[in-house]
Amino acid sequence: MVVTNSKKWWEEPMVWLGVLHGATIWAFMAVYLSIPSAWISLTCGSLIGFFLYLVALGYQDYRFAKAILVGFMMNVLLSSFSAILAFID
Repeated sequence: MVVTNSKKWWEEPMVWLGVLHGATIWAFMAVYLSIPSAWISLTCGSLIGFFLYLVALGYQDYRFAKAILVGFMMNVLLSSFSAILAFID
């Protein structure tokens, strides 16, 4: 079964969830803990992103799956910034 999407990517809420899940987790940890402590969001974002990726593949929503990978990469960048601040000091 091939699913055709007539919507643009920015009109789908699941794509937004995929893109923003990692940055949102990092932001919550940065606000409630501290920016140097937010490096731990990489593990949380990885686990949540992995299960969201499985859901996307289960529903054969490849646009959502690609968005999850983009969100994971954003989480890696933000967590790396936090890790540099935490461990260089």
